[in-house]
Amino acid sequence: MSTYVPSYLRPLSQIRTGNQSRVEEKADEVQTIHYGGSNLEFRQIESFDLWVNKQAYHGQEVVTSDREIRVEQSVDHPGRHWWIVSENFLQTLEPPLRSHADIFDLLIALNLCTDDPVFFSQSPGQVVSGAYASKRGALESQSRLSIGNFATSLLGVNEIPEEVEIVGSVVPVYRDVREYRSKRIESDTEADIRVALHMYDDALSSDLWTAAANFYYVCENTLSPGRYEKDQVIAECTGMNVEDAEAWREMVNRVKHPDNGDAEGILDRDDLAIPRLWQMRSAANSALKQTLEKNR
Repeated sequence: MSTYVPSYLRPLSQIRTGNQSRVEEKADEVQTIHYGGSNLEFRQIESFDLWVNKQAYHGQEVVTSDREIRVEQSVDHPGRHWWIVSENFLQTLEPPLRSHADIFDLLIALNLCTDDPVFFSQSPGQVVSGAYASKRGALESQSRLSIGNFATSLLGVNEIPEEVEIVGSVVPVYRDVREYRSKRIESDTEADIRVALHMYDDALSSDLWTAAANFYYVCENTLSPGRYEKDQVIAECTGMNVEDAEAWREMVNRVKHPDNGDAEGILDRDDLAIPRLWQMRSAANSALKQTLEKNR
């Protein structure tokens, strides 16, 4: 039996904006999601058959029968809708796939495994949610599983590639994310990892300044550099050069204290020189995965 998790691919962006901006259409450009592992597939299927309760489907208020019928459903925005298909991975977990938190953990793990300027969400813009199991040639909703969510639309300025690559194995990253988001915290290091995971997923759907600060926090608090070695340590561990790491640190400090600059008045953040958003995301990916692996 296969498990189908619906996901919605969205552009990683510099500036947040409203749902009517048409920015989400940038993700239509992705034609392939490539993953070298054998435990997950990424498919685009515009319509699918779904098992539903016959009486509920026909609007009967009091449902007295469990008889099911097979109906055809379609996804919203098929160019951006991707099914994450597991043939054994999600089904053989101990404990097995549980509530919406596990789906959310899966999406975080996938986002940690790509440096491309897109991210996986389960909202907005689709009519399906949760996860589904294959059953006699159609899908059946696993009603105990509710949706994950990566917030609102963003203004896209990055070029979206035709092919997105999921690097390495998602399995150990997913297991680590799942553990640290649900385990009892017993040390400062574990607390730093838990907070870093929350700040990472917040960064994906925030404006540039919040995202930059959150991604920097992830690097700073998982790599734990000394006060005077931050730029060097972040550069060595993430592939970012020292100059970009320094500019990033200075920008985050200035945004936290916008009225303490040399110039008169409040800081004009448009004048700050900072790394590109995809570079900061890539650095946070590296820092988090290294820290999770080291503490495994």
